[in-house]
Amino acid sequence: EEMLCRLTGAEDALIVNNNASGVFLILNQFGSGREVIVSRGELIQIGGGFRIPDIMAQTGARLIEVGTTNITGIDDYRRAIGDGTAMIFSAHRSNFTLEGFASSPSLLELAALKGEGVLLVRDMGSGNLVRDDRLGADFEPTVSSELSQGSDLVCFSGDKLLGACQAGIIVGRKDHVA
Repeated sequence: EEMLCRLTGAEDALIVNNNASGVFLILNQFGSGREVIVSRGELIQIGGGFRIPDIMAQTGARLIEVGTTNITGIDDYRRAIGDGTAMIFSAHRSNFTLEGFASSPSLLELAALKGEGVLLVRDMGSGNLVRDDRLGADFEPTVSSELSQGSDLVCFSGDKLLGACQAGIIVGRKDHVA
């Protein structure tokens, strides 16, 4: 956990069974009985057949879908935020791309919507720890980049990233990881 904090710039880290369990723990702890806003274009199926809406249902979080499959604007999120909102949940499209007539707000824009009691959580899928300039600017963002843009918590797959045993990693603000 200490090494992960050094690699990512996070205040704290937690290692769990897999990324799906990391998503589950985050949603259960912070979203149970409350609203979690997700773009329709990010309602994905993650490794092992786990689907974001199904995980949310198991935690008791109320899914609030915004936008469309190909376009979600910052105003879609802004209009959805209310007294019952626990978090904005953003899933990185690490396993597929949308091309053509498609757009979504940046993490910086989403972070600007956070208020008292509203978290920004980023599921990075496979994750990436190191920037390699040989791979071009559009290669996978790093965990530290996602944190620096205002994500309170970032979760990703330790086994896919490190080639290790099954593992999920949650990094972010110390008070939230605790």
